[in-house]
Amino acid sequence: MWVKTKITGVRYRESIIRKVCVNGKTRPDRCYYINYKNDSKKLSTEKVGWDSEGIKAEIARDLRGRILTNIRLGEGFQSIKEKREIERARREKKRLEEEAKDRKNVPFDFIAGKYLEWAKENKKSWRDDEGRYQLHIKPIIGNISINQISILTMEQLKKDLKRKTIKKWRSEVLMADATVKHCLVLVRQIFNRAKRWKLFEGENPVSETIDANRKFLKIEDNKRLRILSFKEAENLLNEIKSISQQTHDICLVSFQTGMRMGEIFNLKWQDVDLVHGVMHIRNPKNNETRQAYITPKLLDMFKRLEFEKVKATGFVFADRNGKKIHQLSFTFNRAVDRLGLNEGVTDRQNKIVPHSLRHTFASWLAMQGETLLTIKELMGHKDIETTMRYAHLTSDQKRAAVMKLAF
Repeated sequence: MWVKTKITGVRYRESIIRKVCVNGKTRPDRCYYINYKNDSKKLSTEKVGWDSEGIKAEIARDLRGRILTNIRLGEGFQSIKEKREIERARREKKRLEEEAKDRKNVPFDFIAGKYLEWAKENKKSWRDDEGRYQLHIKPIIGNISINQISILTMEQLKKDLKRKTIKKWRSEVLMADATVKHCLVLVRQIFNRAKRWKLFEGENPVSETIDANRKFLKIEDNKRLRILSFKEAENLLNEIKSISQQTHDICLVSFQTGMRMGEIFNLKWQDVDLVHGVMHIRNPKNNETRQAYITPKLLDMFKRLEFEKVKATGFVFADRNGKKIHQLSFTFNRAVDRLGLNEGVTDRQNKIVPHSLRHTFASWLAMQGETLLTIKELMGHKDIETTMRYAHLTSDQKRAAVMKLAF
C-alpha cells in the first residue's frame, strides 16, 4: 500500500516483515520511491531505498530534484538506474586502475615465475629456460619492477652478461655471445607471455631494434669453424676410451651420425633398429622425427651395449642410477687437454667442444661431395640457411662440375 509524504513526488511502502527503530520506537520499515516525468514525458517510478539503510524522505526529495535538473539541462544521470550504472562504471574504472598500478609495480621475478610454470607444461626446453633465468637473468633484473624495465635496462643486462664469467672445465671464460642472445630472447618471451595474460601492459622493452639501423639482438658470429681431421678424431676417441668407455661411445655416435648431444642422451633402445641399421630420432631440436644410420662401427658398439641395457628407463646411455644423462662427462675436456687440441687457441670458434663432433661430421660429408640437401636432412636442420655454412667446403665438387662443361 502506497503512503504519500508531504514532499511532492516522494512516497513509501511499509514492510510487513522488516522493522526499524526510530527515536526509541519500533515501527515497520519504509521503502521510499520517487515519481517524476522522464525525458519522454512518461511517468517513472523508481525505488530509492529503505529507512533502515539510511534513506529518508529528504534524501529521496534531493535525488528527485537532481534528476529533474539533469533532464532539463540534458546532462548527467537522468534516472536512479543511470546513476547506479555511472557509479558502477566509476568503481570498475578505479579497480582496473589500481590493478594496473599493482601490475606495474610487481617485480620481474613474478612474471618470470608465471612463465616458467607455463613452460614446464608447454616447452620441451623448459629446463634451459629455467637454468638461464635462475643463473643469469634473475640476479640482475629479478627484483626490478616491470614498469621500470626499459630498453636501456636491456642494454645494461646485455653488457653485464657479456662481462660475466662462467666456470668451464678448469677455468673461467666469458659467457658466449650465443648464450647472451638466448637470455635476451627469454626475457622477450616472458614479457610477450605476460602481455597475453594481462599481467603487463605497454611495449615489450626487448624490441628487435633500438632504431631503424641498429639491431638490438645482433650478436657476434658464434658458429664453429674448427674441423677435426680423421687422425685427430681417431686420437681423441682413443684418448677418451682410455678414461671412459661410455663417453667414448657417445662421442662415436656424434662423430658418425651428426646427432646432437641432447638427441643422443634421449636415445632409447626402442629407437635403435639393428636389423635395418637405423636409429629413429623422435624428439630432435626442430620437433621433427628423422633417421640416423648405423655404421659398422656403431653396429658393433650397439651389439656390445645390448648386454648392458638399462631396463628401468630404456636409455641407451644412462647415468649410474639408470636415469637420463643431461651433460657430457668432463672426460671429454680432459681428453682434449691431454692431446693439446685447444692449446694456444684463443678464438672460441676454433676451440674443440662437444658440438665440434657434430660440426666435423657435416664438414666431412661436404668435403666428400654430398649435396647440401643430404647434409640438411642428416643434420636435422630446420632450414637450408643453417646448412649453407658448409657450402664453401664443396668448392672442389663445384669446380669439377663446371669443368665437365668445358669445350
